[in-house]
Amino acid sequence: MGGLCVAWVAFVLLRNAMVLVQAPGPVDGSAEGIYLFSLIYPTIGYAIYLNWSRMPAAAWAFLVISLLALLVSLEPQTLLSGDRAPLLFHSNPIHASVAGGLIALAAVCFGLFLARPGPNGRGLRISGVALCIVVVALCFLGIAGAQSKGVWLALLGALPVLVVMMLTERTQLRHWLLLAGVLVAAAIPSVLFYPEISALLEPNIGTAVSFASSATHTGDPLVVVERLIASGSVPHTLNERLMIWVNGWEIWRTNIVFGTGIAWETLWDGTTYADVGYQLMHNGYLEVAVRYGLVGLAFYAVLMVWSLGQAFACRSRGLIPAPMFILYVTATAFFGLTMLTNSNNRLAIGESFMLVAAGFGFCCFYKLQDAAREAVREKAGSQPAA
Repeated sequence: MGGLCVAWVAFVLLRNAMVLVQAPGPVDGSAEGIYLFSLIYPTIGYAIYLNWSRMPAAAWAFLVISLLALLVSLEPQTLLSGDRAPLLFHSNPIHASVAGGLIALAAVCFGLFLARPGPNGRGLRISGVALCIVVVALCFLGIAGAQSKGVWLALLGALPVLVVMMLTERTQLRHWLLLAGVLVAAAIPSVLFYPEISALLEPNIGTAVSFASSATHTGDPLVVVERLIASGSVPHTLNERLMIWVNGWEIWRTNIVFGTGIAWETLWDGTTYADVGYQLMHNGYLEVAVRYGLVGLAFYAVLMVWSLGQAFACRSRGLIPAPMFILYVTATAFFGLTMLTNSNNRLAIGESFMLVAAGFGFCCFYKLQDAAREAVREKAGSQPAA
């Protein structure tokens, strides 16, 4: 996998070098450097591996810092007014909501970790669980105030994954009590802001259902999208996304396999809805596909499947705690769902997630190597001398 990461960077550099040689004028692209980050995924994994004993302390620090950031950044008056409220010092409420969702999932799983019997005192564990529940409540309050449709839909998809993952482990009563506390903490802001959340989600869900029904009958999704855009009945933000996605598809289909590299920005002016006002694809998968085609999508798919496989192997051998594996799977599902409606992979929050997520896969790989070497040493030590 490390070799594949290096090969991917070589492909990205070669693909863009070809564009620069062939382009008649200057070509800039946008946020293109993030596709070179895979070169350091193995190194980040090794850093996590070397600092494994510090992970509980890092988790405590993360939750305490998150609590302080949420308390300072939330504005109760703005929340009560019904306007979009700032969260976690982000200038964009969508990015802030993604951050809030990841913090909430981390808080739930760290609570599961603390709920286990361990060397920490009972009082410390109870205080930690209470901290996690408060952080979850503040995260959901902030997400409700930020009014991000995509993040709510991603949470609706990710939370069932978390519950299913808990069912696959030896879950005890205290874990279910923690989950019940988390659900209550999440339900309170959800109920308080239900009219706003419902007003955000229902039109978009209705459009999605209409699209699925029409596409099934016509067999041509692109025609259905163009009809929806022309109808004027689609919510404004979704209508803009549909235009952007049509533009992205028109660019991608010029080179399905290898993509257009950094030339995509030059090709944008020739798309149907070039005047939509945005060049951000608002879909992470389309961001990759437009630039590097099926090759790019395949690389990231293999990377994440491999990383999840390494984590599963570690969990099955008892090398990582169950809550950590649950968080890894759930956070990956959540982030993958958020990318359906926003280009989170090319923003700071997504770059950070990819660095940590891929790095954790390599960390698990190194831990498996350690376990294999230890097994060889034990086998050699148990054999009788000649």
